[in-house]
Amino acid sequence: QADADKIVLNKELKYTPESEPLIVMSRNDYFKSKSMNVKQEKNTKREEQMGGNAEVKLDVPETVEFEKGKVLKITGLAGVETTREEMKTVFEGNGVSWVTFNKGDPEAFIRFDGSAQEALDKVKSDEKFMLSGKEASTVVLEGEEEEAYWKKAALEKAEFFHRKNTNQKRKKYRLRLCVDTTA
Repeated sequence: QADADKIVLNKELKYTPESEPLIVMSRNDYFKSKSMNVKQEKNTKREEQMGGNAEVKLDVPETVEFEKGKVLKITGLAGVETTREEMKTVFEGNGVSWVTFNKGDPEAFIRFDGSAQEALDKVKSDEKFMLSGKEASTVVLEGEEEEAYWKKAALEKAEFFHRKNTNQKRKKYRLRLCVDTTA
């Protein structure tokens, strides 16, 4: 035991004279450090799975390619009882591809397959846009505002798919646990 303690205390022990010093420790210290490393790895994996503090790398491009003039912004919706479905029916037949709106939001964004201005002109009556019996303001997005919209849409899409994949991993893990417990 005395010889083993001398070797453990020797911090300059090298495999070859040119190599790095060896990490020498007692058997108990080795197993303690190994169990600490395993616990740390489990915790980081668990945080990643649960959407914790682990950094999430989303596949969002820095520049987004888009066709201009396809997004309509509707403002003045505070206090108006309307839904995405109502907006889709108002613009029915004009190629609505996506509506970004939740009940209670003060504004909505509608993405069209074709020109947003053409779709708006077809729906307006007496140069006014009416939604759920109330007048609302409309603007076809252009320039930096349109680019910001498309970047935000790309980020939300990436977050959606990340959440979806994370939830599928959790379900698979739960399924494995169920199978293991019944076996």
